[in-house]
Amino acid sequence: MVADEILGNPDLVDAIFAFIQAEFPDFAGRAAELKAEVRREFSGIEIYIPQRSQAAREQLAREVLSAFNGRNAAEVARRLGIGRATVYRIIKQDGEKK
Repeated sequence: MVADEILGNPDLVDAIFAFIQAEFPDFAGRAAELKAEVRREFSGIEIYIPQRSQAAREQLAREVLSAFNGRNAAEVARRLGIGRATVYRIIKQDGEKK
């Protein structure tokens, strides 16, 4: 499984290219060249890859704000598969914008 290979590989570039090659076998011919280019372009940069995209976070915030009535944080959290603390954080951060 590619996920096991990625999690077991501390080199993110190698792990990402292993994932891409598993999904697109025809890509293997250019993989080494592109991997070297990626290393040159991004070497030394520390990054964080969020679990959700910006669009997904915004959608989640909209869902929380529309479902929350002031007393149902646990219900909203359960329905959306998030923690109650996340519901309150979204209310505090995104609710103030409205």
